[in-house]
Amino acid sequence: MSTQIQTVLDHIAKRVVPREAERERMSRLAERLRGQVQDILDMAGFAGKVSIQGSYARDTWLSGEADLDIFASFPPTMDRREWTEKVLPAIRKRIEAKTIDRYAEHPYLEFHIESIRINVVPCYAVDKGQWKSATDRTPYHTEYMREHLTLEMRLEARLLKRFLKGIRSYGAEIRVGGFSGMLVETLILHYQSFLETLAQASKWKPVIFLDLEKHDGRQDSRAQEFGSPLVVIDPVDPNRNLAAAVRDDKLWGFVAASRELQKNPGTWYFFPPKPAAKTRSQFSKILDHQNRNIAAIFFEHARLVPDVLWGQLLKMEKSLTELMTRQAFHPIRSTVWSDERRSSAILVELDGSTLSGVQLRQGPPVSKQEDSQGFLDRHLDAKDTVRGPWIESDRWVADKKRRILTTKQLVSAALKDPKLGLAIPEQLDRSFRQNTRVLENRKILSLLGREGFDQALSEFLAARPAWLKPHH
Repeated sequence: MSTQIQTVLDHIAKRVVPREAERERMSRLAERLRGQVQDILDMAGFAGKVSIQGSYARDTWLSGEADLDIFASFPPTMDRREWTEKVLPAIRKRIEAKTIDRYAEHPYLEFHIESIRINVVPCYAVDKGQWKSATDRTPYHTEYMREHLTLEMRLEARLLKRFLKGIRSYGAEIRVGGFSGMLVETLILHYQSFLETLAQASKWKPVIFLDLEKHDGRQDSRAQEFGSPLVVIDPVDPNRNLAAAVRDDKLWGFVAASRELQKNPGTWYFFPPKPAAKTRSQFSKILDHQNRNIAAIFFEHARLVPDVLWGQLLKMEKSLTELMTRQAFHPIRSTVWSDERRSSAILVELDGSTLSGVQLRQGPPVSKQEDSQGFLDRHLDAKDTVRGPWIESDRWVADKKRRILTTKQLVSAALKDPKLGLAIPEQLDRSFRQNTRVLENRKILSLLGREGFDQALSEFLAARPAWLKPHH
């Protein structure tokens, strides 16, 4: 191992390991809130037991980036609806902070105290394997990691977390599609250190199958079962893949960045410098020099829970780019931007913005008599036939007039004509139909100044990941 990497890691360790004062502050806050939530439940007559879970409880949290996960576990006989109708409202009423309801697959409350994000999460107190809700495994995860992670390994887990955060592959929420804290800690238990994890990840090929607890069953058949390029079996639940949420680009981004850090060490992988803000005219210049067309499909919508919103936006991005491909617009890449409140946009880079007015339509081989007759009947005197039909080698072809020539026309045609096959996710359907605007190239700059948009556009235009730098 190069001393250069070690120097970088020593420097990062100083920044990610919490100091004594910070630990004490967190410990006081955690205890106070745990007691407070327990009192609220007791007074309201709910049979719930409150505990601290998550990275704080496992001592793998990062200095200056602590979250507190306060879990309330209830008897399995309790109806889930009581959480949303009674338990969470009772807590919300008594906590002196502005709370946000988070309901995607699982209901919880989120609020901030002393700039620390606090989640209050209900779960069921169940035996292992008898899971009733998405969060029932968490107390078992905490217990498992407290038992197995040594003090040294906790530092290694912190380094891996910070590395993944720096390269934007950390977090299992839909917006990110990256590595969860539990997945990070399991990788460290498996490979024993941060550097060994990078060394092994550099050689990963699909399917990667890791099972700490060596559960029964043949590896090959089990790996196929999960249908995912990275399978890391949950140590407390043999039927669950901890890496199920990891999207391909985040997985292979991690593999590539792991190789790079070993060859070209630096602190920027962990703490990327903030990109310099660009002026409108700088953006204009970049857009003019891009030899491709950039389109932003922008719309306003009702407020949704972030996980639900991102799930719908990603589906929409896929549906739009597939439509563009079918209609010969050749999208090269795309991304999604949202302020997570009222506005979102799908950014797409295309080969060209305007298609030629004529499209070559392939017909059947001349040898197929019936099909040939059908083709001639349809195209011989049709209004939209520009030339032909004629025989090209062994089959009929004809030049047809193209109806849809621009991205704008494509989107508006797709909204009117279901045959074009644009699938708009249910909760965005109405707003997308009512107020979508297609902005191209310089017109996109009208969106500058919206929360997070400038940075999203800047990164999209640059294309290269920030961690990828020339070797000196």
